[in-house]
Amino acid sequence: MDAADYCLQHILVIPQALGALSDVDKVVGSDGSAIYYKDLQQDLVDVEFYTNQLCLVFVEGGAETLTTWQNDQIALNEGQGVLLCQGQNLHSDFVKCTHNLKAWLVFINKQVIERFLLSVDCCLSLSKQENMGALTIEHETVTAFFKQLGLYIEHEVCIKGMLECKLLELLHILNAIYGKDLRALLQSSELALPAKRNMRRLLENERILKLSVTDLAKLSGRSISGFQREFKQAFQQTPKQWLINKRMQYAKKLITRGDMCITTVALEVGYSNVSHFIKAYKNTFGETPKQQALKG
Repeated sequence: MDAADYCLQHILVIPQALGALSDVDKVVGSDGSAIYYKDLQQDLVDVEFYTNQLCLVFVEGGAETLTTWQNDQIALNEGQGVLLCQGQNLHSDFVKCTHNLKAWLVFINKQVIERFLLSVDCCLSLSKQENMGALTIEHETVTAFFKQLGLYIEHEVCIKGMLECKLLELLHILNAIYGKDLRALLQSSELALPAKRNMRRLLENERILKLSVTDLAKLSGRSISGFQREFKQAFQQTPKQWLINKRMQYAKKLITRGDMCITTVALEVGYSNVSHFIKAYKNTFGETPKQQALKG
């Protein structure tokens, strides 16, 4: 398994992947812009997703927590939302307490964004502005916008012909409230910078133990040097040291379980050469995998 295979298996690219989800309905879509409505009835945690275009998440009921690649948490409750720049990697967690998670997902294409920016006094210089990845939203006018949208759906009013107008209306509402912060995010979205992934969440999955340090750097959206620097700051050891230690701990767990041969265990933790695996295991624990297996 290489880094590309891991990405395909574990990242939900939105909006493209939403059509396969039973709890998410497409309300309307045209020319790359779209509005979806999700109604989650069961817990859904640690879902990693990548925003392939500008996305607004607005919670109508329940609560959801998003975690950014920097491990910052965005807690969204009823009446709250977040506007996500294109090219963001985040994790979503929903644990049902009393209510389903009911939320709107709005995706806006570049043509609509360009039309909006041309219609407002937009003279920001990105060299003087910090690139923004997300803008949290909470205002009664935004809530009113989505209530009106819900009424259209309830009364089966076809809104495909007015989709662009509604999206421009939404952007103008947000502009009236958030001004320069909104425009800075929209211009950052136009840059479509490569996404950095949440390093801690990425490393929690045991399947990454089969990957190399180079693969992990690519998978995290960082250069090798940037990955090694950020990793050492976060974990106080090099990625290579961490990877060897994690591989050996997982290997010991598999060996103790007793249902795999040593060769299979070696492959499970990323060693194609069994001799190298045995040497690393003995250096870590002071005994060979076979000696551990005999102890049970």
